[in-house]
Amino acid sequence: MANSSKSTTLRLAAGAAAVALAWACSAAPAAAAESASATLTSTELSPTSWQYSVTLNDTGTTNLGTLWFAWVPGENFMSSAPTNITSASSWTARTTHGGATDGYAIQWVAGAGAALTPGQSVGGFTFDSSMSPQQMAGNSPFYPGTPVLTSFVYGGAPFSDAGVQFVVTSTPVPEPASAALMGLGLLLVGARAVRGRAAKAS
Repeated sequence: MANSSKSTTLRLAAGAAAVALAWACSAAPAAAAESASATLTSTELSPTSWQYSVTLNDTGTTNLGTLWFAWVPGENFMSSAPTNITSASSWTARTTHGGATDGYAIQWVAGAGAALTPGQSVGGFTFDSSMSPQQMAGNSPFYPGTPVLTSFVYGGAPFSDAGVQFVVTSTPVPEPASAALMGLGLLLVGARAVRGRAAKAS
């Protein structure tokens, strides 16, 4: 009888401990998570030069203090060096390059109090490049199979945490010639509509 009572007591104690552990886990706050997305748009400056603009979105639950564009640890992906780099307000930029067998990347770092907060977006990251939009949206010539737009973010300064890898989304922009043809087409459609209305009126 004594053994049965002791066994029941042990089971009750174990059950109470399990309930207490489950309650503690549910009451604990969820771990903060870094997550990001970004978009890239292009504007043709000449037949061999384009200006690119990057908008960074904080899709996680922590601040973002570094955007390392076209880079993962030890690898830079752009085939040519970017020029005329500009930064979002209170952010700074530098180009990274590992030598003849490596490509180029841009590291943007937020200044004090300028980190991107969860749910927010920031633009103002621009650069010029001889890489065409098609090349920019393709794979790196230095690391076949890896998209040029593969990038990295950190919650603070570079290497301040494990960081998160993601791929920037390229948003196609019509080339000037295509835009001109589109405009001409709309003009012709409008002219035909006007002529049709005039014919009905007469």
